Amino acid sequence: MAAGILDPEFLIGASLADQRFKVVARVGAGSMAIVYRAYDHRLETEVVVKVPKKQKLEDPGLRERFRRESRLLVQLQHPHIVRILDVGVHGNVPFVVMQYLSGGCLLDRMQSRNGEPRAMPVDSIRTWLLEVAKALDFAHQQQVVHRDVKPANILFDEAGNAFLSDFGLTKMLYGEPREESADETAAGFVVGTPNFVAPEIVLGREYDGRADQYSLGISVYNVLVGKPPMLGKTPSATMVNQTRRELPLLSDVRPAVPEATARAIARAIRKNPEERFATCAEFAQAAISGLQKNGGGNKRAATTSDSTARSRADSTGSRRKSSEDIGPSSLLSAASPARSEQVLMSRARAPGIIDCPVCRRELRLQAQHGGRIGRCNQCATRMRIAEDLSTVRTILTSDASKSSSNSSDAVSSSAANSADDLILGEKVFGVKFGRKTIFAIGLVVVALLLVAVITLVLQLKEPETLKQKADEFRSLEN
Repeated sequence: MAAGILDPEFLIGASLADQRFKVVARVGAGSMAIVYRAYDHRLETEVVVKVPKKQKLEDPGLRERFRRESRLLVQLQHPHIVRILDVGVHGNVPFVVMQYLSGGCLLDRMQSRNGEPRAMPVDSIRTWLLEVAKALDFAHQQQVVHRDVKPANILFDEAGNAFLSDFGLTKMLYGEPREESADETAAGFVVGTPNFVAPEIVLGREYDGRADQYSLGISVYNVLVGKPPMLGKTPSATMVNQTRRELPLLSDVRPAVPEATARAIARAIRKNPEERFATCAEFAQAAISGLQKNGGGNKRAATTSDSTARSRADSTGSRRKSSEDIGPSSLLSAASPARSEQVLMSRARAPGIIDCPVCRRELRLQAQHGGRIGRCNQCATRMRIAEDLSTVRTILTSDASKSSSNSSDAVSSSAANSADDLILGEKVFGVKFGRKTIFAIGLVVVALLLVAVITLVLQLKEPETLKQKADEFRSLEN
């Protein structure tokens, strides 16, 4: 950079705000900013300092946005919003000083020991969701929209209390997206976190606090499945998914999630903001209430012998589908809201190995089967396969239950409307069998082969034995 111009990449040792904050170490960098740890001489405590990345300093409107937004953000005081202690400009570098929290972020909590993201326990949303939702609603009452809600921006103190971070940082660094602007700067406003951005922001439409509710709902979905649910091959593909893809009901993807909680999440991430909850707190309360009604999670069997039956009613109408939604959809008919069906579930007893909930025939599943509908080749029961292959659920109506005793009738009656279903099971000599049957047949074949070999050996030895006996008789006669 030019002489006399500070480089935001190298601020260690710098003193900011009339020597109040001493930059101690660099913590990391995100898509928009560089993060430093500093010491506040006035309060005698550690703080966090965030500065724009080098390329952002070339934006002529950056400093004006900092001046305009900083006054409001410093006054945005809430028990669950990370406090902004100061804002200013050091040389040519604008900076934001924030409260330091030692408990890490929600994204950190998702990391397993090998560094890979993992799904959090379903009950874990009790510890942070409502706190963050109330913080968002408070900001929305102040006419402030976060626009970057994601697990990395949900922080915790040493006592486990949740805080929402980076309020206003997106607006400071990128400003308001302009519909007529198609340059890289305007695109960067969206590209920052495409995994969580609301569809109305991607499409350049008017938005309000319900955009944050969408991002919060996607964050919950992410936390409970262990990966961003809208992730595409590229950032652009991910943003297209945000506007088009309809996610499967979370309870279909992860059976431990109660259906009431899953439906609350599904409503929060509707593409149309008008169909979402009125407030983020209302969404959080509905999601957590679903856990309470279900005793903290679905109490499901660990093996197929413990598979249970339950009835479900479609009180919310049919779920919308998209060409990109290949995951499980609602099991109920929208045409008959009062109609119920009995659903049996089996859980995998080994990776890719699961038994039919009706006839207990062993079924082998592969990765491409996840989220699809298949039929048992023995009893023709239709079932929905979980995305992670952990469970299968039967699709049975109360007046059309099928059993293994009339499998041939079941196949013929279901073939007309399920021609595209997967056929689950094995095929031997053109006949479909389960894995156990194939194994039994194999044992019988091996046994028959052994008997045949033994018989052949005996037959080959018999003439030689007879000849020996004849020679003995001749020797005796002589």
